[in-house]
Amino acid sequence: MLREGIEAALIVGIVASYLVRSGRREWLPALWIGVGLACAVSLAAGAALDIIVGELPQRGQELFEAVIGLIAAAMLTSMVFWMRKAARSIKGELQAGVDMALAGPHQGLALVGLAFLAVVREGLESVFFLLATFQQNSGWAPALGAGLGIGLAAVIGYAIYALGVKLNLRSFFRWTGILILFVAAGLVANAVRSLHEAGLWNHLQQSVYDLGTMLPADSALGTVLSGFFGYQERAVLGEVIAYLAFLIPMLALFLAGGRPEQAAATPRLETRRSPRLKLAGIGTLLLVCGGAGAFIYAAGTGARRAAQAGTADIAIAITDRTCQPALLTIPAGKASFVVSNRSERVLEWEILEGVMVVEERENIAPGQSRRLTTRLDPGEYAITCGLLSAPRGRLVVQASTTQPHPALTLMDVVGPAAEYRAFLSERSVALGTALDALERARDAGDTQAAGKARREATALLPALRPAAAGDAELETLFGRLQAALAGDATAADADAFRAALAQRTVLPDTMLAGAIGLLSPPDSETGSPEDVAAARAIAKLLLPLTARVDPELAGRVRADLVALPNDAKPGGALRALAEDLAAMRKALALPEAERKS
Repeated sequence: MLREGIEAALIVGIVASYLVRSGRREWLPALWIGVGLACAVSLAAGAALDIIVGELPQRGQELFEAVIGLIAAAMLTSMVFWMRKAARSIKGELQAGVDMALAGPHQGLALVGLAFLAVVREGLESVFFLLATFQQNSGWAPALGAGLGIGLAAVIGYAIYALGVKLNLRSFFRWTGILILFVAAGLVANAVRSLHEAGLWNHLQQSVYDLGTMLPADSALGTVLSGFFGYQERAVLGEVIAYLAFLIPMLALFLAGGRPEQAAATPRLETRRSPRLKLAGIGTLLLVCGGAGAFIYAAGTGARRAAQAGTADIAIAITDRTCQPALLTIPAGKASFVVSNRSERVLEWEILEGVMVVEERENIAPGQSRRLTTRLDPGEYAITCGLLSAPRGRLVVQASTTQPHPALTLMDVVGPAAEYRAFLSERSVALGTALDALERARDAGDTQAAGKARREATALLPALRPAAAGDAELETLFGRLQAALAGDATAADADAFRAALAQRTVLPDTMLAGAIGLLSPPDSETGSPEDVAAARAIAKLLLPLTARVDPELAGRVRADLVALPNDAKPGGALRALAEDLAAMRKALALPEAERKS
C-alpha cells in the first residue's frame, strides 16, 4: 500500500501547499472531497465487482488505469505551466489568478477532479489487493499492514506539504514543478504499460533493462523512486520512449521560462467558499462510510467463497524464478486458475500469446493466492514464472474432437505480427550497424575488418527476406541491398529498406511464403544454414497460433523442428518442414474481409 499511496500523497501534498502559499487555505476542503470521492468509488466499485463477478476484470482495470493516468498527466502538466506563468509576477497577480479560478460557477471543481484522479488511478487495484489479503487471512495483521502503508504515505505527503509552505514562493514553484513533471512522465509511461496489458498496444516490447533482482519496485528505495519518478523495475522500449519523449521537452519548456518580474499587488477579489462545499463534504463522508461497509461485506463473503473453492481449479505455485507446474495441458474453453505466491516478494502471473498479454493477475502478496478465470482458445501460450525475466512455462490448450476449429480474425494475428515486427526491427538495426562498420573499414583500407563486416551483414539478410515476399517495393529494395553488399554497400541502403519495412504489417501467410522460399531456393539444392535458421524462427513464432487452428499440423511442425538438426539434407526433414509450412500458410491465411479491415 505504501508504493500506491506515495504518488497520490505527493500530488495532494503539493496542491495543498500550493493553495496555502497562494492564500486560499479555505479551499483545502475541496481537495479532501476529491480524495474522499476517490476512496468511496474505489471501495464501492471494488466490492461490487468482487461480490457480483468474483474477480476484477484485468483488461478493464488496465484500460481504466491508462485513461485515468493520461488525463491526470495532462492536468498536472497544465497546472505546472500555469504555476510557472503565475510565479513570474510573484504574489499579487498570483493570488488574483487563484481567486478568479475559484470564483466561477463551478467553484473548486478542478481541485476536486485533480485530487480524485490522483487517488482513484491506483485505488481500485489497491482495493482488490486488500480484499484478496483480508479474505485469506484472519486477525488484525492485514489491517495493520495496510494501515501502516497508508499512514506512512500520508506522512510523506504531509512532509511535502510542510516543506512547500516553508519554501519561498519562487523556489516552491520551481522545484514542485520539476517534481510534478517527473510524476507526470511516470504516469505516461505507466499508461503505455497498461495499454499493453489491456491488449491494445503491442509494439516496441523489447526489454531495455531489468533490475528486478537488484532494485525491486517493492523494496524501500524502489517504492520511493516509483512514487516520485515513476520507476519500474523492468521497462520495455515503448515505455522508455514515452517517458523520455514527455519528460525532456516538458522540462526544457518549464526551465526555459522567463525570469520573474515584480508586480504591484493586485487587489484581492472578494470570494467566499460556496456553502455547497460543506454539503459536498458531508455527502462525501457518507459515501466513504458506505464504501467501507461494502468493502467489509465483500471481504467476509469472499472469505467464505475461498473456503468453498471448487475441485476444478487449476493450482499453480510461483516463486521468484519458477512455477509449478511449468507445463500445463488443459482443454479449451473456460478455465479457473488459483495462483499461489511461495516467494518473499509481491509477484504477478501472466498468460502470454507472443508479446500480447492474454490475461494476468497482479500484486499477489507473499503467501497469498489469487484466482484467475478466463476462456482460452486452443493453442500454445507462455506463462510467466515469478519475475518477468525468469524462464517461462508453457500452457497447452487442446481442442476437443467435437469442437470445430476457430476461424482466424485480425485480432488473432496481432500478437505474432507485433513480435515479428520487433524481430525485424532488431535485425534491421544490426544490419545497419554492420554496414556502418563496413564503410569505416573500407575508408580506413582495412580489408580484414571490411570482410568481417560484410560477412556479418550478409548473414543477417535471410532473416529479413521473408518480410519482402509478395511485396514489389520491398523485394526491389531487398534486391538492391543484396547487390550493394556485393559491391559498395552503405548504411543508406539498409535505411531505405528499414524505412519501407516499418510501414508494413507482415501477416503470417506472408512470413510463411518467405520461409518456404528460404528452404526451397530456385538456384540450389538446399538453403544456407542462415536461411534454415530464419525459416525455423518463423515456424516457432507461429506454432502457438497454428495449434489453435490445427493442433495436428502444429504437432507435425514441432516434430520437424526437432528432427531438423540431425537431418538437414535435401529430401529429409527440410522437405517435410517446407511441406508443413505450406500447410501452415493455408491454415493461417486470413479471410479477405479480415485482411481489408
